[in-house]
Amino acid sequence: YDNQAVAAYLMEWIKTLHLMGYGDDSSPKWREACLDRYGFDPLMKPDGGSSDRLLTGEDMLFRVADAKCRGLPEDASRMILQDFRAGRLGPVSLQLAPRSSDDKGQVRVDVMRGVASLGGVGEEMTMAAEDRERLKAEQRDERARIAVETAKERGVELPPMVERRVDGISTGSRAGDEADDDAEDMSTPPPKEDEIGKGLFDGW
Repeated sequence: YDNQAVAAYLMEWIKTLHLMGYGDDSSPKWREACLDRYGFDPLMKPDGGSSDRLLTGEDMLFRVADAKCRGLPEDASRMILQDFRAGRLGPVSLQLAPRSSDDKGQVRVDVMRGVASLGGVGEEMTMAAEDRERLKAEQRDERARIAVETAKERGVELPPMVERRVDGISTGSRAGDEADDDAEDMSTPPPKEDEIGKGLFDGW
């Protein structure tokens, strides 16, 4: 597997546990170990930079590379993973059991900033599958609406079925949650007899 992606994601995951308030339960010595071994505090904003955010897992990987591995991120990733496996980062629990019978199973860890450039997960990939599909559909419908509005502004005559489709999208966005219940009613109606065989882009 990709050592750099795994090492960066590991550091991001542990950091997120601390930000969620589970640091003492999951990895009580991780912050101190990073200071001692790598020379940086993973929960402090970097000095001298214009950014006001904390280091990401990817940032930490390159910090280790610069400080300990002659700037080589592959060597740094191996060092981080070996330190983790050998216990040099202290005891680390990546999964959190429920604290009481009222908790609904294992605590979910939402990694707030992924390491997408190294093959990790970004914000969109942490979403549930249904949410991702809904987001894609909304983005697709918005692009279609903008395209039709632009075509009308330029005086392009659109086929009736295209306008009905975009009108249906606009109605659905205003309806909100009620649109799910009326999904069948919003489907594209069958074409009229004089529209059969007419392409969507005829006359464009």
